[in-house]
Amino acid sequence: MANGMGSIFVGHSGLKASQDSIHNVANNLANVNTPGYVRQQVVFRDARYSNLAYSKNGYKKLIGQGTSIGEIVHARDIFLDKAFRTENGRQSYYAATYEAVDEVQSYFQELEGTAFQQILNGDKTSLWQAFEEFSKDPSDMATQNLVIQRASLFASRSKALFKGLMNYQTNINIQINDDIDEINGYLETIYNLNVAIQGIEAGGREIAMNERDARDYALDQLSKFGNVTYEERTNGSVYVKFEGELVVSDVVHYEMGKKTDPMTGYITPYWPHLSHEDAGRYTEVFDFSREICTAFNTDIGELKALVQARGTTISNFNDILNADPDKYDASVGLSIMQNTQAEFDQLVHAIVSQINDLLSPNKNMDELLVENADGTYSIYKNVRVLDEENCCVGADGKLPPQELFTRSGCERYRKVTAYDKEAGEWRDYYMYNEEDVNDSVSVTLNNGKTYRVFNDRKEPKATTVSTVDTTDMKKDANGRIEVEVDANGNIIGTYETTTGGTTTTSKGDLKASGEKPYCPWDKPGNEKYTSQKIDGSWVLNENYHYDTSKQYTSLEIEINYDLLTNITNLPHKHEDEKIAHDMAINLTKLWDNATISINPRYTQAKYNYSDYYKEMIGEIGIIGSLYGTTAEKLEATVEAVENQRNEVIGVSSDEELTRMIKYQNAYNASSRYIQTISDMIETLVTML
Repeated sequence: MANGMGSIFVGHSGLKASQDSIHNVANNLANVNTPGYVRQQVVFRDARYSNLAYSKNGYKKLIGQGTSIGEIVHARDIFLDKAFRTENGRQSYYAATYEAVDEVQSYFQELEGTAFQQILNGDKTSLWQAFEEFSKDPSDMATQNLVIQRASLFASRSKALFKGLMNYQTNINIQINDDIDEINGYLETIYNLNVAIQGIEAGGREIAMNERDARDYALDQLSKFGNVTYEERTNGSVYVKFEGELVVSDVVHYEMGKKTDPMTGYITPYWPHLSHEDAGRYTEVFDFSREICTAFNTDIGELKALVQARGTTISNFNDILNADPDKYDASVGLSIMQNTQAEFDQLVHAIVSQINDLLSPNKNMDELLVENADGTYSIYKNVRVLDEENCCVGADGKLPPQELFTRSGCERYRKVTAYDKEAGEWRDYYMYNEEDVNDSVSVTLNNGKTYRVFNDRKEPKATTVSTVDTTDMKKDANGRIEVEVDANGNIIGTYETTTGGTTTTSKGDLKASGEKPYCPWDKPGNEKYTSQKIDGSWVLNENYHYDTSKQYTSLEIEINYDLLTNITNLPHKHEDEKIAHDMAINLTKLWDNATISINPRYTQAKYNYSDYYKEMIGEIGIIGSLYGTTAEKLEATVEAVENQRNEVIGVSSDEELTRMIKYQNAYNASSRYIQTISDMIETLVTML
């Protein structure tokens, strides 16, 4: 009878084990579409055995108590997890970069039939075609109007294209902001799950399967944004590093901060817990000084790709001018947006400047003595003035001639009274208002420190100005200092000294003081160069802000308003009333002159406008093709790894339904077994 009752317990154990297995299958099926869920599998084991007696040779006589669930397997392949997260981050990096490059290409509309090149040198609607017509008869009002209209189209298209690039930088910046918020959300989630897992598993009797699944899913998602490494500790917590910095442990997690540039609004991710914000010292998340390549695992993460693609500011031709090749590659050249802006704006700047320089030409003067409005005098070195002998004029015959493209922040010339060395008299000059560009170079001293100093070592030399000391100088009848020119062409002044009532007149070089680089845009608190000298050169003020309204840039150029209202004032004739065919022909030849280098590293390679544009677009296309192909291959790799991982952790509804049928049959078998034992016991009891 005892054995009979024990047999019922054996059947009951099978019934219970089958029922729990069915519940496990039902849980798997319910979560078949739950992101990050890992399949749970039941493993059976023998229930405990009872010792009935010992045999004569000392062996135990045991009787089994049935079956039970030994464990529920929650299996993951840590190697596939690591491979997936690494390749997922790498694919996200190349995909985000390719998207940025593709967006840049779309702005130039090379495939839509309205490419910028058509405006530059197309057959019918281009600026080049307008000058071709202008060269046939510069005095024809129709051709003059054609030049102005095409120039207006060129300027507006250039500005629109450049603004489009800027707007996309803003869009990238919004994505960066959203990505940082997502990252901080995942970091907090992982930390909270660490705490929950510790609480559940502290007793050593239960495994926090759902919490572990959620944490692994958060790690999968986090891997998209950057280089994520992690390590599970004995207490069940996962320590997470993002770009090499510990950000999650079992006791704390750190958020990623947003450093916002006050000028552009661009966000740079940084670690607040490693920074000293009050002192202005920030530990940025990404180190772009390291080579970006697969070997170093530095080509990982969407956020890194976005920060790199957007760049740190808005660039123009000034970033290429006199740029150090290595520093350019490590800054502007690293960003597809900044590099494209700088290269495109350099093309626009070259076209605008060279056209203006033919319509309103300048000449360089080694030395020019200028009378200032306040009655003081200044000597300008290497200053440019209107070349009155070789310039043309419009229908009004006035000087200075009108430039075609103007800067929004200043006129082309300012009228000054200066000393004419050849005529030996004071007269009016039209002094060119220099662009507010970067005329500095880097100098590294023996102590290893690097300074940006005034570029007086390369041609063309920037303008310098000195204040003339007029003490004891003799004045003429008009109240101006008396000056002459010596045999070497140097300006000398007439001096009067009075000693003991005796006046002595002598001549000598004009005494000057304060020979600092001349910047007409200096403002109090924003001086371009400091009074400090390093290695004999003036040091650039690090806080100086360049005024782009004083530059011929894509954003600042406009069509001369005077020409829009008075078309015939476009320079087209010489002062002797002869038509300026020579100038008009030179304007068309600009499209054939190879004068522009596309990259600071290859300054020897010069291009004309058309070839430069083709080279620039070709460079963008090559980069886009490289990143697009790499992203496509990595997408296939990520998919392959994910498929392998799903073979281990994924839920297959067909397999689970097969298991459910098996467990249902086992349940039915256990039920029949119990019924049979019950009937047998009932028969025995009835017989007694």
